[in-house]
Amino acid sequence: MSELVQANLILEGGALRGIFTAGVLDALDEKNLLFEFIIGVSAGACMGVSYISRQRGRNREILRRFGRDPRYFSLRNLLREGNLFSAKFVYEEIPQKLIPFDFQTFEQSPARFIVVATDCATGQAVYLQDKRNMTPAIRASASMPFVSKPVKLASGLYLDGGIADSIPIEYARQHGHAQSVVVCTRPKGYLKKENPHLLHLLKAVLPNNPRLAEALSQRSAVYNRELALVDKLEAEGKCLVVYPPENLKVGRLERNWEKLDSLYQAGYQAGLELVSKLPVFLAQ
Repeated sequence: MSELVQANLILEGGALRGIFTAGVLDALDEKNLLFEFIIGVSAGACMGVSYISRQRGRNREILRRFGRDPRYFSLRNLLREGNLFSAKFVYEEIPQKLIPFDFQTFEQSPARFIVVATDCATGQAVYLQDKRNMTPAIRASASMPFVSKPVKLASGLYLDGGIADSIPIEYARQHGHAQSVVVCTRPKGYLKKENPHLLHLLKAVLPNNPRLAEALSQRSAVYNRELALVDKLEAEGKCLVVYPPENLKVGRLERNWEKLDSLYQAGYQAGLELVSKLPVFLAQ
C-alpha cells in the first residue's frame, strides 16, 4: 500500500523528453509514495498514468522497445493517418496488447488525476478527469499541433495541453493542495523565445481557428510566466522543482536509446533526491 502524499504533483510535457519524468515517477513508486493530486500535460500525462497504475518501468520499456519503431512515430504515420505518433499503435496496440496497461488499478487509485488539453475553438485550457474515459483525454493532451489531428471529445476538438497551460500550477493550487512538486523536462533557467510576429503567421495558417492561433502565439509568454510563478513559490517554500541536468541534450523526438536511457536514469536519481527532500518540505 502506498503512502498518499497530500500535495500536488505537476508533470510538464516535452514529448520523448518525458522519459526523465518516467524516471522520477519510478523512484517515487519504488518508495511507495503516491501523490493525492496529479496533473499531467501531454507527455507528462502519458507518464503519469503508469505511475498511478503502479507499473514501474512501463514507460521506459515502451521507449526501449518502440522508440525507433516507425509504427510508434514516423513521417509515414503523419502521411497515412495525419498523426506523427500513431494513435492506433500508441493508444490501442501498446496498452491493450504489447505492454498491457492496468486499467483496473488506475481507475481504483485514490489519487486524483487531471489531464490538460487545449480547446481548439476557444484556445483555452480544459482540465479532464474522468478516469474511466482517460485514453481520449490523454490523446488530446499529447496531440502536438501541426503534426497531429485534433481529438474529438464530447464537447469539441482538442489539442496539446501545453499550448494553453504547460505548467498548470495555478490550477493545481486552486483545486488541490497548497504545496506542489513540479517535474520539468527542461533544465533550470530555460525560457522559451518569444516572437512578436508569430500571431500574423499563425492566423494565416489557421484562418478558421483564430483563438487557437492566438493561444499558440502566446505560448512562450505564458510558459515563461508560469516558470516565474514556480520560481516565486519555490523561494517561498511552497514548491519543490525537479529539473533534468543541463548536460543531457535530448530532443523532443530523440531516437537514440542510449541518450533516452541516460535521461531516464537521471530522472530516477532526481526522484530519489526528491524523496529525501519531501519530509522537510511537507512539514513546512
